[in-house]
Amino acid sequence: MQLRKKLLTLLGTLLITILCCTVGYADTQPACTGGPQHEFESHILVLNSEESEGQVENVCTLCGYTYIEYLPATGHKYDDWKTIEERPESKIRIERRECQICHRAEVRTIRIESSSQDSDSIQEEKSGKPGINQMDYLLSSSVGGVWMWAAAALWYNSLVFNWYKRESAAKKRRGGEGL
Repeated sequence: MQLRKKLLTLLGTLLITILCCTVGYADTQPACTGGPQHEFESHILVLNSEESEGQVENVCTLCGYTYIEYLPATGHKYDDWKTIEERPESKIRIERRECQICHRAEVRTIRIESSSQDSDSIQEEKSGKPGINQMDYLLSSSVGGVWMWAAAALWYNSLVFNWYKRESAAKKRRGGEGL
């Protein structure tokens, strides 16, 4: 019986902790003095752009409560890199990309390798075995990670189950008292 009380106390404490941590910060605005709830009118103070954050002033039309909301910078949205010029004699390629919104351009210079084969096929030719690229490694490690977490969860559950069995057996030996 005491085990049940302990488990219920633990679950109740966990539930109260979750509720207090999530609900406690849900409403941070003071109550509206001019009506049942705030009715905000928004005014843009600073317009956000790709590189700078913006500010919006929100004013309650009923009570005059005001707060400023900060809008994050949107960031550039670039197209794919496009080759502008290729210089085989100096082994250089010049590429350019442009922001879809503000048309800001970026240019980069890339050194051209002597062969156009990808690294996987080069690795296969050298070793005679199929190569493993980074994506194969990431996929296999993430699947391995899932299996490791599943094994850890099963191990933990078996520990709890064995502890419960031992405590129940000890309770029966004591004649039903304790636990």
